[in-house]
Amino acid sequence: MAKFVLMLRDQGNFGADMSPADIQAVIEKYIAWGEGLRQRGHLHLGEKLRDGEGRVLRPTPGAPSVSDGPFAEAREVIGGFYIISADDYDAAVAIARTCPHTDIGSIEVRLIEEM
Repeated sequence: MAKFVLMLRDQGNFGADMSPADIQAVIEKYIAWGEGLRQRGHLHLGEKLRDGEGRVLRPTPGAPSVSDGPFAEAREVIGGFYIISADDYDAAVAIARTCPHTDIGSIEVRLIEEM
C-alpha cells in the first residue's frame, strides 16, 4: 500500500464562535475517526498543528529569509494532518471523504514518495 498525507485546511479560526462543549464534541469526532482508521490499519500518524506558531522560509537572494508563521498569503492554513495508507488516490480520497474535517474545511490529499 502507498502512503498519503491528508492536509487539513481551514480558515485558521476553528472554535472562535463555539462553546467549549461544542469544541470538545468536534475533537471527539476526530479522535473516533482516527481510531477507526487505526483499527482498519490505515492510520500511520495524525496530529494537530499548534495555532499561531511556526516559521516560514521564503527564497531571498543569498539565503532564505525566516519569518514567524504560519501566516500564509492565502486565506486557508494547514491546521493538521494525517498520514494514511491506501491502495491508490481513489482509495485515499474515499478515506478522506469520511473525515469530520469536511464539515469545516478542505483536505488536500498527496502521495508520499519513498526516498
